[in-house]
Amino acid sequence: MPTAILPRSLSILTGSDRPTFVLVRVLRRIAGQDAEERAKLAAVLQDGLPGTKDKVRTALLALALQRYSDAEEALEGLDFKKDPYAQAVLGLLYADLSEWAEAKTNLTASAKVVGEAKLELVRVLVSADAIDDAEKVLGTISEEGPEKHFLQGIILEARNQVEQAIKSFEAALESEPPHVEAAFKLAVLLDRIGDDDLSAEQYLICADANPPYLPGVINLGILYDERGEPNAAIDCFRQALAFNPHDRRSLTLLRDARASRAMYYDEKEERERERMEKTMRTSVNDFELSVRSRNCLAKMNIFTLGDLLRITEAEMLSYKNFGETSLKEVKEMLAVRNLRLGMYRDTEERIISKADQKILGESVERLELSPTSMAVLESLGVTRIGDLAQYSDLDLYKVPTSGQTFVQELSTALGAYGVTVRKPEIRA
Repeated sequence: MPTAILPRSLSILTGSDRPTFVLVRVLRRIAGQDAEERAKLAAVLQDGLPGTKDKVRTALLALALQRYSDAEEALEGLDFKKDPYAQAVLGLLYADLSEWAEAKTNLTASAKVVGEAKLELVRVLVSADAIDDAEKVLGTISEEGPEKHFLQGIILEARNQVEQAIKSFEAALESEPPHVEAAFKLAVLLDRIGDDDLSAEQYLICADANPPYLPGVINLGILYDERGEPNAAIDCFRQALAFNPHDRRSLTLLRDARASRAMYYDEKEERERERMEKTMRTSVNDFELSVRSRNCLAKMNIFTLGDLLRITEAEMLSYKNFGETSLKEVKEMLAVRNLRLGMYRDTEERIISKADQKILGESVERLELSPTSMAVLESLGVTRIGDLAQYSDLDLYKVPTSGQTFVQELSTALGAYGVTVRKPEIRA
């Protein structure tokens, strides 16, 4: 496979050292939820890992792709006494096949030399419902860290000790970057005891992780939909579908959220809409504007406040005899009423590609985004607002270090200028 199209996640396997088992789980998560990346990884497995003849790394790639026969073949003939790391990989393979006894045997042997293998053994024992054995092994691990706290949490959860489990998952999340599996587990438990707000915060960690933890993204969407926030729910399901466009569950949930939005009726919103419609019918002559400004507006066929809210700053300046002084006067009059030029266009949305040329040329610094979001734009080489026209929300979700928070912050900042991130239709 040409170097130019090698998957980004392959760097986990091609470093100078073999990957930690934490990174192995990251690779497996990517291969399991990112359809495009999975296809590229599968091509690499077929062509052979570049720059290495290490069969264990090939086995790890096959394991991530759930190509178990290929993984077994790669490990065949290796001397596990000389290579305990390889024996741990064999233990992971047996665990995936639910052959718990073999998984335990190989991970136990590997753990005598490879410290990380002991943590993997605890995971396997919990999966095999051998909770007492898992706790005994965990008790022999002296080094504290997020993984140990997480494992303690899942053992306590298995014993239905919810309050203690929550504390363990919270301890696991004190690390940086956050332990996404702990965030997911914590969110589920908080949701179960009815703390929706804190649950949503934890699911949001999953949605902002690199790579995201899609079960958490989907659950966040479900939580939003149940709270009567269909637009936020739709954004979550779109994020999941950015990685796996044909995921049936996400497609079904997206369709249901769209139906919720269509059926949603809020009397307060209806009253606000009626008030706004009345306001938009107000004559511009009712406001304190100079005679010159009123005459200019009349020549432009602008007679109501609604007419002003449907025209942009650039369009107004394009009219003869309407200058900066009149523009300033109109903008100040609108600002007092928390309104701005162009905030209501004839179309429902104004996408970036049709925004005013003046806005397109502005620096993204004008958006006043957080340092984290600015770093995402910098990684894309985006310096002007107009540069964002080439990206849809689905593209942005897949940018490393992006996530739900970034896309929402960007959308809000752009909305202040009457533009929005492009959202292509997804047929659900």
